[in-house]
Amino acid sequence: MTINLKVKQEKRKGLSINDIQDGYFILRNDDVRIVKMDVTNRNKIHLIDLKTFHVKTVSTKSELKSLFEDWSRIKILSPKQVNLNIGFQWKD
Repeated sequence: MTINLKVKQEKRKGLSINDIQDGYFILRNDDVRIVKMDVTNRNKIHLIDLKTFHVKTVSTKSELKSLFEDWSRIKILSPKQVNLNIGFQWKD
């Protein structure tokens, strides 16, 4: 499976943890996670890893921040800032 994520435009200041919304992307090096806010409980945040499709759920934004070791190396991108292509290749 190939994942191609191109950043179309980065904001000068960048987005902070308080800006995170449903559909946003969290990038750390080559790891890309999609943010999915829980519809039944707005405090729960589901993070979907695009390499493995594993889902990690956190209860608060502070728990989200503690999930990543060095928050200064994290990029938060809105869906309007990226172009995402996922390609699947079937093997026998």
